[in-house]
Amino acid sequence: MKHGRKHFFSSVSTALINKRVDEVIEIVESALKAGFSVKEIMDRLIVPSINQIKDMFTEGDFYIPDVIHASRSIEAALYVLKPYKTDQTKSQKAIIGTVEGDIHDIGKNIAAFFIAFSGFDVIDLGVDVAASEFVQAVLENEPMILGMSATLTTTMKEMFSIINLLNAQELRNTVKVIVGGGPVTKEFALSIGADGYASQPHDIVTMMSRLSLHH
Repeated sequence: MKHGRKHFFSSVSTALINKRVDEVIEIVESALKAGFSVKEIMDRLIVPSINQIKDMFTEGDFYIPDVIHASRSIEAALYVLKPYKTDQTKSQKAIIGTVEGDIHDIGKNIAAFFIAFSGFDVIDLGVDVAASEFVQAVLENEPMILGMSATLTTTMKEMFSIINLLNAQELRNTVKVIVGGGPVTKEFALSIGADGYASQPHDIVTMMSRLSLHH
């Protein structure tokens, strides 16, 4: 590998922060060719970069347009990794979508990758998904996991509507509900009766394992 190991792992963060998509893709492809596993690339390249971007935004060094561009670079990296992910027997399905009234997809797309990384067959409903569409997807696909994302405080209430509709259709006990998104908190997740909450996309891997054990 032409890069020193330490420089190699720091270079992807630099490329992400500077929003150089082509360079991010090249670094990830180089890591794969050098024999790094998908897990190692996730743990040592992608996750630290996500955390760094979050910290920069929190501290005021990054603005929303910067986050959007950097997140697109992360999505590009995940797209490169997808074919190389270790195949697992996918006996369980997971449905994910952004709730009605919300068209943000960056967090959802990254979360979908982490769910798939956990060994699930992911059905992505997209953005601006009505409560009835979520429930119909649960009815038709019988998933183990239903993931909902909201980036706007005004759309968080849709998560509660979906859970209520699942209860009304007697489907709530058939699926584990996880929620996430910028304004979503653990307290909110508990208040609406969700089974899990992830403040960061990579937290999903641990949460999915825990939910699988209790399914």
